[in-house]
Amino acid sequence: MIYVLAFLHTIFSVALVALILLHSGKGGGLSSSLGGGTGSTFSGTTIMEKNLTRLTLIVVALFTISTVALIFLA
Repeated sequence: MIYVLAFLHTIFSVALVALILLHSGKGGGLSSSLGGGTGSTFSGTTIMEKNLTRLTLIVVALFTISTVALIFLA
């Protein structure tokens, strides 16, 4: 059980790093090179950026849950 949880925790951490790097900062980030800078806007940000933010928050929640579970199981 703990090995599966540790594996999932590793997957969540790698996904979290990748998602954070995709966010556009002041310099545009990697998302602008992937088409995030163009498209229809909704409330000042693109729909792709909003979905990227939602996905990042979901992965953050999963990462937090797996961290707490690993603390209590270890």
